[in-house]
Amino acid sequence: MEENKQLYRFSYRLGDWLLSLIKLQFFCLFFIIRGGVLFGIFPAITTVMHYFLLTFQRKETGPALYPWFKNTYKNHFLKTNQLALILCGMVGFLWVDLRISSTFVQNSLIHFVLTVFLIMALLTGVYLFPVYLRYSLSHLHYFKVAFLLMMISLPQTIAIILGIFVASVIATFFPILVVTAFIPMVIFPISWFTFQAIQRGEEKKALFE
Repeated sequence: MEENKQLYRFSYRLGDWLLSLIKLQFFCLFFIIRGGVLFGIFPAITTVMHYFLLTFQRKETGPALYPWFKNTYKNHFLKTNQLALILCGMVGFLWVDLRISSTFVQNSLIHFVLTVFLIMALLTGVYLFPVYLRYSLSHLHYFKVAFLLMMISLPQTIAIILGIFVASVIATFFPILVVTAFIPMVIFPISWFTFQAIQRGEEKKALFE
């Protein structure tokens, strides 16, 4: 009898969690479009990430998910777009330099260095928005802390990459998930492992020294 109750509770929680993923997917897509796509992407994705971070800390978002998502999206809209603009500028600059190097310079050492810088910029971007959600800092310090986290969190970074890969493979076998839950499926491992990296960095007091 007790086993049946535990199974029922597990099934209920699993169903509730899957329903939350579906809601997050549709809310995220709706607010991406509402933000004009380009300016809606980062606030909407950051809001999904915010939801997961609150879940990890066992904090409530309120009885209804949509009002919380709407208000949180509005609160994140300006700053996440500012950070995204800087990040995209950095990545774009490095990508153009890499293309110029491969086409005109054709120096293997320069090409390798630029490739490493580009990868580091992209990985810093993975940590950037969790850092933004965790702390209240200047724009420059968000990038500094995200970069430090990226440098000291190799296991978490590898786990994030594997998590994204696994989510993509699952979506390949079940295409319906691309429409119904793919965004939160990808954001979940990013949120979880960056949260672990942040906690580890705070314990070691390595982020603000």
